[in-house]
Amino acid sequence: MPKVVQALLIDLNGTLHVGSTPTPRAVAALERLRAARVPFVLCSNNTRESETRLLSTLGGMGLRAAPHELMTSLGACRALVEKRGLTPFLLLAPDALDEFKALPAHPPAECDAVVIGLHPPGFGYENLNTAFRILKQEPVGPVDPAEGRTAASSAAVSRRPSPSPSPSPKGRKPVLIAPHKAAYSQANATAAFPAGLSLGIGPYVAALEYASGVKAEVVGKPTRAFFELALARLRSGGWDGEDADVAIVGDDVDNDLGGGARELGLQRILVRTGKYRPGAEEGAHPPNGVYDSFADYVDVILT
Repeated sequence: MPKVVQALLIDLNGTLHVGSTPTPRAVAALERLRAARVPFVLCSNNTRESETRLLSTLGGMGLRAAPHELMTSLGACRALVEKRGLTPFLLLAPDALDEFKALPAHPPAECDAVVIGLHPPGFGYENLNTAFRILKQEPVGPVDPAEGRTAASSAAVSRRPSPSPSPSPKGRKPVLIAPHKAAYSQANATAAFPAGLSLGIGPYVAALEYASGVKAEVVGKPTRAFFELALARLRSGGWDGEDADVAIVGDDVDNDLGGGARELGLQRILVRTGKYRPGAEEGAHPPNGVYDSFADYVDVILT
């Protein structure tokens, strides 16, 4: 029997759903947790949608969640940008840009940070080279977003005026901010590829790190800071247990269950859905438990 669990941190894609389809019995399992008054926070490294859009997407699958029950690495990126007063160049999918809509837009020449999320159409040479030049503090010329630029770069080059333009402070080194560094994720079938593992943002983050010499600040799972914020969210809702009484459930033993989850002593539960592949649990840091699905784990802890 697993150790008694008082609260859950739950991964989304690969654990509660794969693409647009819930994993087996996941919708009912989430509602059973509510009925049993087991507090939870959904913890996502999704970088394609803002938190508002993601809640809507989940609701469309029957996975009901309130804003206080969701934490995303994209939201953590925005919070970091706001806290430091950064001016970011956003390499993000169009739906993800909504997370930053409250920030004034600036041309790349005025940016002192790069925020990168998964948006393959935006990863052409021009956009990546613009990000590289910002990080290296090299000249970045004016670009008309109408001239072949992608949605990702046009957001950063938007002609929308800023109420108070402010160039980067002298002496402040540019910052590379990444929601996570996952090498791959489980993807649905497309016109080009059948369903299977596909490249994540990790290789693109690594390329910018290598070329610019700037080490990325990773703010999502599995960093300790992200999990500490998730635990604080649980406590703000009235839960007052110990870190060791919380389980993190995910399909990736490294990017969901690694790093900060181990450091904080969370119970680490691996599920055999999403990007899970046989043998994943046999590494240097095996999980505390392995289950066929999220719903199967909920069956056990609610028994």
